[in-house]
Amino acid sequence: MSEFGAGSVLRTSDGELIAAGVRVRVFNMHLISGGTASVIALINGGSSGTTYIKETGTANTGKTFDYGTEGHLFPNGCYADVDANIVSVLVSCRKEI
Repeated sequence: MSEFGAGSVLRTSDGELIAAGVRVRVFNMHLISGGTASVIALINGGSSGTTYIKETGTANTGKTFDYGTEGHLFPNGCYADVDANIVSVLVSCRKEI
C-alpha cells in the first residue's frame, strides 16, 4: 500500500491492517473459509478496542463484504481478529491523514 493511497492487506492471522493507532478506512473484504464457517472481527483501537465490524464466512468458500464508497473509518487503527477457520482475508483499505 502506498503511503496515503488505497490498497489491500492480506491477513491469515490476528493483527493490525496497517500500524497500531493509524487511522484506516475499510471499503470491503474477501474472506476465505476452511471446512467450517469462519468469523472475523475488525476492531477499532487494537485487540482490546471496540468491535466495529463482525462478519461470518461460508464453509469451504469465499465471501465478499462491501461497505460502499465511503467505507468505515477506524479512527484509532484497525485490528483484525481472525478465527482459526479462516484461510485468508483480503481487506481493501486506505490510510487516512
